[in-house]
Amino acid sequence: MECSNDNFAKWDLLPMSFSKLNSFKNMPVSFIIDRIYGYKSVATPAMRTGNVVEKMLHDYMQGMDIQLNTYLEKFAEQFSEYYDQDDVVKYLKLIPEFYKQCEPLFNKLGNYKLHSYQEEIRTTIENIDFIGYTDFIFDGGDELFVYDLKTKKQMRKQKSDELQQWIYKKALEEKYNKKVNCSLYIVTPKKHEEVDIQFTDEHEIEVCNVVKGMNKVLSMCDEKKDFAYLYQPDCDHWIWNETNIPLRKKIWGV
Repeated sequence: MECSNDNFAKWDLLPMSFSKLNSFKNMPVSFIIDRIYGYKSVATPAMRTGNVVEKMLHDYMQGMDIQLNTYLEKFAEQFSEYYDQDDVVKYLKLIPEFYKQCEPLFNKLGNYKLHSYQEEIRTTIENIDFIGYTDFIFDGGDELFVYDLKTKKQMRKQKSDELQQWIYKKALEEKYNKKVNCSLYIVTPKKHEEVDIQFTDEHEIEVCNVVKGMNKVLSMCDEKKDFAYLYQPDCDHWIWNETNIPLRKKIWGV
């Protein structure tokens, strides 16, 4: 069965992105809530911390004077009505620690020309249109160096991070006709690690398999409720909180 953009357009999923693909693969219940029913989950402090650290690092690379309190005040304002203020306070303390662990990355690449930050890229996988936005890309002349910043509570490498970069590598090579090198720069509050990704055929196979599986499910479902019948929620899972339990009950009744 060939994949068709029509199956994805039917559920307003075009252009596709890695975040949609990853959600479908690893958290199908969240995918159904967010993408099929359109009930957008409330962003958590953990989800937004990486964006703040990235912005601080980019501003520093542009020669700006980093006024830490300015970034922290904006973060606190963004979550002023968040249900768990203790969690907000925790991440307000962690952001400076994450940022400090980014210094070695700047020291290593400070002399390289920053090609782009948050560059829009597009490609096609199994006939399906994809879009994405890269982190930091440095110009090495005949090749590009992509660094994806990951802020994590623990030093943990995940295959999903590599799959995302495989998609970006594919799109960038098609766009610029240059060799593209992809690395993860993982920071915790106390450590940092640079991971150069060595891609194999399995990265492409896994991405394509998920796209094919998603295409099959989308083609089978005629109504939103069909997705809910196919994927049942684990009510003991850690994802549930006071903001999304009402959504779960609205869809599944439990």
